Amino acid sequence: MVDVMLAIPFSYERNEIIRGLLEDFRDMINFCIEKAIENDVTSYAKLRKLVYEEWKKKWNYSTHFCHSACKIASSMLKSWRKKVRKGEAKSDKPPKAKKLFIRFDPQLVKFEGDRLRISIKPRQFTYVHLKYGEYQRKFIEEWKKGKLKVGEITMNGEKVIVPFRKEIDLTNPKDWIAIDINESNVTAVSSNPHVIRIEHGLRTIHTTYFEIRKKIQKLSKYKPITSGRLMKKYLGREKKITHDLCHKIAKIIVDFAKEHGFGIIMEDLKGIRKNINRGKNLNRRLHSRNFRKLQFFIEYKAKLNGIQVVYVNPHKTSSLCPICGGKLVPNGQRLLKCMCGYENDRDVIACLNMLRMRGVHVPPECLSMKIGERNSSRWLNVTAYSLT
Repeated sequence: MVDVMLAIPFSYERNEIIRGLLEDFRDMINFCIEKAIENDVTSYAKLRKLVYEEWKKKWNYSTHFCHSACKIASSMLKSWRKKVRKGEAKSDKPPKAKKLFIRFDPQLVKFEGDRLRISIKPRQFTYVHLKYGEYQRKFIEEWKKGKLKVGEITMNGEKVIVPFRKEIDLTNPKDWIAIDINESNVTAVSSNPHVIRIEHGLRTIHTTYFEIRKKIQKLSKYKPITSGRLMKKYLGREKKITHDLCHKIAKIIVDFAKEHGFGIIMEDLKGIRKNINRGKNLNRRLHSRNFRKLQFFIEYKAKLNGIQVVYVNPHKTSSLCPICGGKLVPNGQRLLKCMCGYENDRDVIACLNMLRMRGVHVPPECLSMKIGERNSSRWLNVTAYSLT
């Protein structure tokens, strides 16, 4: 059994009490950071002991706010010190909390479905009324039935983030499906076997909005206010479209895996952006790819459905033959060929190698793909292949 956590955003009715609390909490974090640096404190426990008495004189809130501020300050300092050691941050420029947010200690807040009860002072509460739609309502109803538990709630100037926790039994599946995420498509190959290719419009969306932003930037010299407003508008629009499309792609993959009882294999792409250095234009394209977001959506949707997800090393998955392990050479736009005679689509080969790395056997000679079912929409073209 494993715990699966899913953070659900809620809008809320803002008021002056909450605004003041958010601003004060930001000041608390910065106060804790300053004290930690002045006294060369690195641990949360020592920092809390150091600031506790002075904190009580400065702020008239429940002392659990002090504990939460110390935890966040310690986390920020730990991250900063790590970056300083790597040469990615300056030692004379410590971190500073700028955004308004609170990560509530569980003792401070109670989730009541349609509202939060926040303990401002001992036996003194304020209530935050939540706004939600059908998506959030499903989680509230599951929580009321006792099927979900609530984790550590976070609030910022616009949203309340409620993490719902569910205990899932992840059984070890007999068959697996490997997912290869690319710039313009997602290819999946299973061990029984099936092949599904999802051609998506993420690259087109990013390119389109990049050209729009270039035009807006030219306007900034003459109309900076208008330029800033338009930039914010189109950045938000691009984010919403890509976010929605990633959800749809993830749902197609997870539904397919659930239908056939597959576990999911993906490449471990952490830190991949650090190794991207292929020229200005190609760097921009590759850095705008949504591979990590898409993997995150696939993983949490899979775990919520009781589907196991594992990651494998992506090294040479697209360059080695899945039969003999020999070096592959290009043989057309998308085809790769080996000296042993094996030839296939480069994305299918990557998936086969992922299955092989997991110890799953699939005879590659069976994967001569013939187009079968096709399902298209504006930004998605889903094709299933029949195999002989």
